[in-house]
Amino acid sequence: MEYSVQMGSTKKKVDYALFTDGSPAVFVEAKGCDTTITESHADQLRSYMRQEWVDWGLLTNGKSYHIYRLKKDGNKPDVEFLRRIDLSDLTANDWLLAALSEESIRSGASTEIYQRVERRRQAIETLTEQKAGVAEAIRETVVDRVGEVVSQPAESLSKTFVDDLIAELESDQNNSNTDASNSAQPKTESDRSEQTGVDDLSGAYVVEIADQTDSNLFSDDSQADLMGIVVDHLIRDHDLIDAYAPLPYVPGKKIAILNDEPTHPSGEEMRLYRAVGGDYYVYTSLNKGDKKRHLREFANACGVDIDFDGEW
Repeated sequence: MEYSVQMGSTKKKVDYALFTDGSPAVFVEAKGCDTTITESHADQLRSYMRQEWVDWGLLTNGKSYHIYRLKKDGNKPDVEFLRRIDLSDLTANDWLLAALSEESIRSGASTEIYQRVERRRQAIETLTEQKAGVAEAIRETVVDRVGEVVSQPAESLSKTFVDDLIAELESDQNNSNTDASNSAQPKTESDRSEQTGVDDLSGAYVVEIADQTDSNLFSDDSQADLMGIVVDHLIRDHDLIDAYAPLPYVPGKKIAILNDEPTHPSGEEMRLYRAVGGDYYVYTSLNKGDKKRHLREFANACGVDIDFDGEW
């Protein structure tokens, strides 16, 4: 139902409000499907939420959904932007659907869902920023327990462990109720065509590949999926495999980043990967910085330019 908000000497109307115990708990601002959502629209919703101390806000034009959360800090509440989700991606972001359901709002479970996701986000951020320190602490613990004989392999494996942990958390964040092992399943051609296209730049992460004659933009909400999409393009259109033949491509000592089977040189299966270029596999169990680094290296090997936009 519509809800009136007193803003100074005037009253403004919120398009829809969901009530619990007689008070609004969610504000929804709905724009026309032909309207591009702007920062002005977001500021409008934020001001309504702050004025009425409403926990949740949803701004939508029917094609994309922008979710906001009130942060209560003393007498000065702030509103943070949580995420933008496109209509086609709603089912892949079921934690937000669960948080904004009527049942969750009325039971108070929305806060618990949000806090769980926020803790995961903070863990990813901390692990990414402190990767070297965390890996060194793991190495020291193993050496203390076992002895110096394991120091060198423990150093390499501890870094891999941190990368895998970050990738696992990111996978859970993008697919909250999907078993993590599903992330390692190869994508079919139809899967890739549905994920993105040069005219679909609605994802959180954007990559541009350009040469002297052409430019292509790719977008997805998943870093791993987008890495697979870009590598697939480089293989099919820019002869990436020729640049690294013979495979596997192992920039370090143990981890194959690109191979013709989803395994590392040791025979161990890649923990997370994407099928690319028909018969190849790219390893995606990497943090955001390493994904960008390897994509840059691939682009340089192909003689094309690469740029990153969005939440990179």
